[in-house]
Amino acid sequence: MSKVVRKATPILLGFLISLALILAFFNVPMAQTSSQITVYKEVGSANLKAPGTESFWSKIPWTNISLTANIPNAPTSGLTKYVLVKAAWNGTDIIILLKWYAPNPAFNAWSAAAAALYPPASGPGLFRIIEITPGAKYTVNDNATFANYTSIVNGKTVSGRIFLSYDGISVGLPNDSQIEVLSNGTILLYHSLRPMERILYESGLFYGYYTNSTWYYPDRAAMMWYMGSGTPSMDGMHIGGKYPGQVFDGENFTYAGGALKQPGGAANIWMWVSGATWNNATYDPAFKVNLWENESLTGLPYTDPNDDGFAVPLYTNNTNMYEVDTAGIWYAPVQSSGLNGSLFFIKTGATYQNGYWTLEFVRPLAVPSSYAKYMPNITTGTTYYVAFAIWQGPLGETLFDKSITSAFLQLQLSTESSPPPPPVLTIPPTVADTTIAGVVIAIVALIVIYVMYRK
Repeated sequence: MSKVVRKATPILLGFLISLALILAFFNVPMAQTSSQITVYKEVGSANLKAPGTESFWSKIPWTNISLTANIPNAPTSGLTKYVLVKAAWNGTDIIILLKWYAPNPAFNAWSAAAAALYPPASGPGLFRIIEITPGAKYTVNDNATFANYTSIVNGKTVSGRIFLSYDGISVGLPNDSQIEVLSNGTILLYHSLRPMERILYESGLFYGYYTNSTWYYPDRAAMMWYMGSGTPSMDGMHIGGKYPGQVFDGENFTYAGGALKQPGGAANIWMWVSGATWNNATYDPAFKVNLWENESLTGLPYTDPNDDGFAVPLYTNNTNMYEVDTAGIWYAPVQSSGLNGSLFFIKTGATYQNGYWTLEFVRPLAVPSSYAKYMPNITTGTTYYVAFAIWQGPLGETLFDKSITSAFLQLQLSTESSPPPPPVLTIPPTVADTTIAGVVIAIVALIVIYVMYRK
């Protein structure tokens, strides 16, 4: 056998064996993220002190829901790749169980909205710090046009307006803006206003929310229930102003931040926040100081004989995001009266263990008539469209920077207590043919080896 043939033989064999493996194995379909969630009928109640340990969960498989970045190309967006979901109902309540990986839990980080109610609040999460895109520069313009502007740079008050520039784009910051320039040149913007965040994002200056070992944001999880007509085609939300029609620095913000993009749509959202609604007196600073039992601070009576956590009920439409209560702690109140108790209507229990959050939502299937415009009644025989979002605060996810489902999922109540047994596995003819072809090629490769080295 010639030297050329000897050298070519290993290359040919490698190609044939690789092709055989690809044909034999990689054409076998793999499990994909489900587009549907089944809510199984169970006997028993939720145990919010130990979510996920109820016996009925053992019969229900996890549904793996893929998540994606809400802000493409931002390093602090889309950090949670999937969330596991189970769902049950017991004739009175619907129970939703979530589980997701979070390597650094946001213990003791305030929700900024809750902290605003409690003047002595201190620690991480009190406000947002934006990290400006690496390579950006700043200048302070103190000409006559900006004579009335005051800025803070590295803790020093200066006259003039701060301008940030990057890649030929320059953006002016509002009066009284505060920045810090780190030793590596990174620019941090403190106490950013919501419309400013959209301006920075659209101009390419928003890099992400800044965190370090002592400054981070709470973890969050949210479940959205579509309440519009028809089948929703998108679950995105606007990055907008503080309220619809806000004029900020000469720009009119038609939509408020959090307004639903789906035309003609509306949705109810259940939002759990580790720094406000967890009800862990050790790691949730709001419950640590008994914030929700202080009606003089919240404006709402908190009654919970079981001492559970809760989820903030939100309502969004094409114009704005609202809070389904009369206080408006996180967002504008959806009504000025008639909703007492609504903030604590959705109960939650959460634990963190071995790198994972486990969270349980519990809500009555039927809602009071005063809530019905903003929360769905949940019944059998109806298909609901739901979506999920996860925020990992210690990694920089907060506000509109999060991990989300890319589309709505279908959810239905079943009268079965568990899924049917899996069918007998059959291999489709096309897959079988491809696998056989892979085996044949492997045999040919072995024959080639025998013939070449026999000579």
